[in-house]
Order: sequence, then structure tokens, then C-alpha cells
Amino acid sequence: MNIIMSYIDHKAANISERELFTFTSSEVCKLYKRIKDFKDILGGVLIATCNRTELYLSMKDGKFYDPFELICEIKEQNTDEMSRVKKTLSGHDAIRHLMLVASGTESQIWGDAQIISQVRDAARTAKEEKTTDSILNVLFRNAISAGKKVKTNIDFNLSDNSTALKAVSILNEKEDINKVLIIGNGVIGRLVGESLVANKFEATMTLRQFKSGAISVPRKIDTVSYADRYKVISDFDAVISATMSPHYTLHYEDMKDISKWPKVFIDLAMPRDIDPRIVENDNFEIQREIPQYYDLDMISRDEVMESKEDHMFEINEIVHEFEQEFYRWYDYRMTMGGIK
Repeated sequence: MNIIMSYIDHKAANISERELFTFTSSEVCKLYKRIKDFKDILGGVLIATCNRTELYLSMKDGKFYDPFELICEIKEQNTDEMSRVKKTLSGHDAIRHLMLVASGTESQIWGDAQIISQVRDAARTAKEEKTTDSILNVLFRNAISAGKKVKTNIDFNLSDNSTALKAVSILNEKEDINKVLIIGNGVIGRLVGESLVANKFEATMTLRQFKSGAISVPRKIDTVSYADRYKVISDFDAVISATMSPHYTLHYEDMKDISKWPKVFIDLAMPRDIDPRIVENDNFEIQREIPQYYDLDMISRDEVMESKEDHMFEINEIVHEFEQEFYRWYDYRMTMGGIK
């Protein structure tokens, strides 16, 4: 068994640096196709979320390849220049890291409620692309099980342990915020919408006209065409944008002549949805109140972390349990003639 992984996350890379390593669906396919070109790589799984990009490789025994080189190749980044923001782990350290990631302890918002499904989706995509081997399949299955047990057994004592809930909690602390425009109808956008309704906000969600099939919109939420977002934005006190678009959903050039702006802009996307120039003082040609702006790093910066020490011992015990289960499986397979 020879597991090697590289990652870029919120601990070493700021939001501008992490944006360089976000993967579109086509880039994920390109990466997996490239992995198949290496005879010494038996399998690979990419985890790509708002706060981390991680590539796990299962290598032939005695072989080494830095997964970060593959990441940089697909993203057309200079490996030497960007190596300062990455970390590479192997063997036990790589296995334990994955278990902790799935448990939510490595997330920017500690105890992140969304990370288990993100790890599960990553493993499923790799399996669909036929780039996993039995070692990675079982490793990720055990990591997901560890994450589930942590989520079940540990009371993180966090009422807002996701970016969506954190965004709504920020609005709850503001005065005179009633009407909120949600840009994006994906998983995060819907979570935001449900939380806004539960907290008595008036919420409206943008919908793109070209989308086909059934569109899910949470109850009690109005809708507006995405194409009309600039026409209606003056009607709202706050905007929360959470799409998977590689481009801005709100451009400064399209906003600058609008006389009335929302008081708060919250950007939950990676790469960012909202043009940062919108809140730069020098760009205010029309006299208006400077809005408040939050990106992913900002909404997590003031998180209360007191519960960490109280829970890490128990979390480590759970992680150790599933590590040992993985190693027992591997040892058994080896006694049966190796892993196919």
C-alpha cells in the first residue's frame, strides 16, 4: 500500500490563492483522464471544495509522485511558485488526514455539516471515472463512516456549522435586514433559502432560464430570473451569492450606475461570485453608503472555537477506530493473496 496526497486549504492559502485551484467539472474529467496515463498510479480521488483542494493517489509500492504536480498541470500553475501553499502527506499521515477531513475537524467552520457529502461525492465521481482502486475505495468508505460517527456522537455545540447557516447568522446580527436576494439555486443556495425562511427573512432566489428539468425551490421563497438580477437588486437589503460559476455573478461595471445597493453582500462561492471592486471605496462614483462584504474567509474568521479541546480526544478515538478497521481490511486482503 502506497498512499500519497497533496492539498491546498484555508490554513496555508488565502481565498485568492485557493481560487487558482478550483476545479470545474470538465477539469475534474481532464485530471482523471490524465491520471490514467501514469502506469505507476493505481488510483486517484480529488476532493475539491470551497476551502480545500486535495488529490489522493494510490501508487505502486516503491514509487513516488507528488500529486501537486498533477493539480498544477491541470490548473496551469507553476509548481515551484505555488509550492508554498501546499502540503504533501503519505502513508499513515495521509490516511489520518482524510479521516479528520471527513470528520469536519479540518474545515474552516469547525464541524462543517457539509463535508461528509462532499467527500462521498468525490469518491463517487472518481469511481464513475474509473480512477479508483480497491485501496482508495475502502479508505474513503472508512473515512465517510468515521465522519458519520463523529457527526452522530459529537455535539459540536455550533448552531451554524455550515457556510450557509453562518451567512444567515451574520444577517441575524444586522439591523434593518429583511429582504434577501439569493443568487444560485444549488445545494448551498437552497440551504441558505431554507435557513432564511426559518429565520423570518423575505427571500427571493434567482433562476436561470436555460436550466431544464425540475427546479427545486424551498417553500415560501419567491423567484426571479437570473438575467434580471441587476434590475431588482435595489429592492433588497442583502445579497448572498452561492453558485459554481467560474465567472462573477455581480460585476462592478454593471453595478456602478445603480443608485441604491443592498447593505450587505455575502459571497459563499469558490471562485468568488461577487466582484471585490464593488466594495472598494475608490470605485464609488455615486454617493452611497459603503456596503458590508463577507467572503468565505471572513465569515469564518470570528468563529468560536472553545469546544475543540473538549471534543478532540473523543474524535481522535473514533478516527483511530476506523483507521484500524482499514488496516485490518488491508492485512486480511494481503493474506488472501494481495489486492486486485
